[in-house]
Amino acid sequence: MWKRRSSLLILAILLAACSYTFTVDLGSTSLNLGSLPPTNPFGEPYVVYPTTPLTLTPPPLDVVRALEVKGMARANLPLNARILVYARAQEPGPECHATSQFVLCPASKAGERVGTLDFGGRAETPFTLVGDTLLQGLRHGRLWLGVAVEGNVPPGLGEIRLEEMKALITVGL
Repeated sequence: MWKRRSSLLILAILLAACSYTFTVDLGSTSLNLGSLPPTNPFGEPYVVYPTTPLTLTPPPLDVVRALEVKGMARANLPLNARILVYARAQEPGPECHATSQFVLCPASKAGERVGTLDFGGRAETPFTLVGDTLLQGLRHGRLWLGVAVEGNVPPGLGEIRLEEMKALITVGL
């Protein structure tokens, strides 16, 4: 019994030692919320995406054990609102409404919810995003990150910036 437990412990340690975490810089994205339409075009909550995705050189992601994106969210004013973050690995489709400044998608077809920004009365907050769509976007070299305000858009909210974004990717056996 002791030999079996010690063998399993050694195997677990060896497998943990066979992993490596590296960082991919994702840069920043900015969403102009000041010119949102005065009425909801969908009759349900919607997500605001930028017109162009984040682009990057896909890293070698054969055996991914974990993936998370960390960064800093900044608003043009202190917020008490919660902001939901969504991700898409593919271009927003015909169910979405595109303008020259942003793309609006109904929340039911917006992509995967990957995190929440809780400003807590401040104009900036750190964030962590997780989800399968983030990995798909990294693999394809294109990733759209969008936001939805829980409730009504606060008066004066003009911009949300997701900055200093880094993907922490753990690969291994």
